[in-house]
Amino acid sequence: MFVNYRTDILENAVAELKGMLDTNRQKIKELLNSNNKTYKGFIRPLTELGSHINEFFTPVYLLNSVNNSDKTQEVFNACIPLLTEYQTELGQSTELYEAVKAVAETEKGHLNQTQKKVMDDMLKEFRLSGVHLPSDHKKRLMEINLELSRLSTDFSQNVLKDTDSFEIFLDKPEDVEGIPAPDLKAAKCENGWTFTLKMPSYIAYMTYGPNREIREKLYKAYTTRAPQNSEIIEKTLKLKKEKAQILGFEKFSDLSLETKNADSPETVIAFLNDLAEKAYKQAEQETNELRALSGLKDIQAYDAGFYSEKLRLQKCGYDEQLYRPYFELNNVVSGLFTFIEKIFGISFKKTDVPVWHESVKAYDISRNGETFARIYTDLTFRKGKRDGAWMNDWQVRHLDKDDKMHPATAMICANFPQEKADSPSLLGHREVVTLFHETGHALHHLLSEIDEVDVSGTNGVEWDVIEFPSQFLELFAYNPDVLKMFARHYETGEIIPDEMIEKLDCVRTFMSATALLRQLEFGLFDMNIHADALTAEQVQKELDKVREKTSMIKPPSYNKFQNGFSHIFGGGYAAGYYSYKWAERLSCDAYRIFLENGVFDKKTGESFLSNILSKGGSADPIELFKKFSGREPDNKSLLIINGINPA
Repeated sequence: MFVNYRTDILENAVAELKGMLDTNRQKIKELLNSNNKTYKGFIRPLTELGSHINEFFTPVYLLNSVNNSDKTQEVFNACIPLLTEYQTELGQSTELYEAVKAVAETEKGHLNQTQKKVMDDMLKEFRLSGVHLPSDHKKRLMEINLELSRLSTDFSQNVLKDTDSFEIFLDKPEDVEGIPAPDLKAAKCENGWTFTLKMPSYIAYMTYGPNREIREKLYKAYTTRAPQNSEIIEKTLKLKKEKAQILGFEKFSDLSLETKNADSPETVIAFLNDLAEKAYKQAEQETNELRALSGLKDIQAYDAGFYSEKLRLQKCGYDEQLYRPYFELNNVVSGLFTFIEKIFGISFKKTDVPVWHESVKAYDISRNGETFARIYTDLTFRKGKRDGAWMNDWQVRHLDKDDKMHPATAMICANFPQEKADSPSLLGHREVVTLFHETGHALHHLLSEIDEVDVSGTNGVEWDVIEFPSQFLELFAYNPDVLKMFARHYETGEIIPDEMIEKLDCVRTFMSATALLRQLEFGLFDMNIHADALTAEQVQKELDKVREKTSMIKPPSYNKFQNGFSHIFGGGYAAGYYSYKWAERLSCDAYRIFLENGVFDKKTGESFLSNILSKGGSADPIELFKKFSGREPDNKSLLIINGINPA
């Protein structure tokens, strides 16, 4: 019962959505008036209503991302307020909250583990929306949420404005000597070259730019962006503390972790500090090598990228362009699917169904001859497609109120080079890693065997473990046995040589301890400042304190990194930046088990499928991991897989 893509989806999308939302409102009234307030008679029909909306709106959202136009933007912008209003209504409905609470009470003892997780998540979401609070507290909470939303937007806009407004013009060839041709071409302007604070322009000069003074100018401009954001940070931290306390938490970090896998800020901080302590010695050695190579007595932060690249070339001798002939897109996709088939016992078959662009391909996924999921791939660049790569879930595998099974569907989108009449699409290895990563997300969604829509696939999976399957699968893009399945020269058919594979691993683990400490710096800083309502001065002191144990090359005093930290002040990572590493320890530990047992060991693959991928968000991820591994997660695996000695 797959939902097919509708080529006419935009024509009446707004009117259709309004109609669906009104129908849902009526059905919710009927459910509330019903005497059948059981899990199957009330909760499952309620969750099914949300699933219908998601199935309808996902293609609208997708089109705005992959075929962006005035029309898609107009429809998308008209739909968002309707959805926001509807979701706010549900979240603030005391009647609905009381009904769900009553079902949880009356059905206690009759629910299976998965259904209990649905109920727990639902009630938690209600409580965190403040539905149970007195009216004056509700009103204040709404005011805080609106103000935090405004501050977040202002923070991001300030960063964007300063990023866009700075550029540096160069007219001396010696100042751009050594910069790769594609980057020089992008920077070319009349009578010279222009470099900016935008990516990849900024990274290009900081990595390859030979003029130290110019590197410092760029670095200083980049690390002093949006000074007005220091005031926004103060206001944000104050409001977040107030919000947390209204909802019954001591601090915002406690509130943030309420919906995550980590059980407390103290646990997170101990985890990050443990990694920092174990990585510090190797990071010192890496930095000493960098100092020796540079010949500088006072190596600075704006020198690190430049000399790191020189050291990387010296140690690894890696050139991304030499790898492209071995990674022809169709070969990579075919090899990836074959690898997945081999370890998880599933198969992919191309199918002819409606799609949103001629370059999109669809594949049905089956096991033992039975089709149970579908994946769409939209992998090449075109005008109107947003940057980057991502996975969109569409249909969610579940049973509806009539016990009818709905299959899962997902889309993987990317911006890889286009295939042309005279040349195939050749990927760099980083793009291969990206494809494996997004496919990991897709498998987590598509291979679910959970019956309840709210915790099936990627639904209900805690924020700090959502990257586990994706980071796990991307590690196989470096594995020699896996690479040799598909990395063949598109002209000669030659399998990628061992020497080239070794260089890939050299690059992956190059200065890895230093890179890890940098990420731990962000995570510790984020968690520490969300423990209180700090002033701008206190925020800086907190950052300085964290840098004492994470920074090998101390940044200059003018560096105000925090004013550009959009992940936590302009995005959704507040008191959650640690999530990358929390998930990565599971990814690395699982990968180590595959290495120990054999990459293609069927028993290991079946265990990972049955205990991790098929379970979605239905159970505690650490308990699921323990069923797969037979033990607690081992933090050392993150260090070992990244080439860091944990001793």
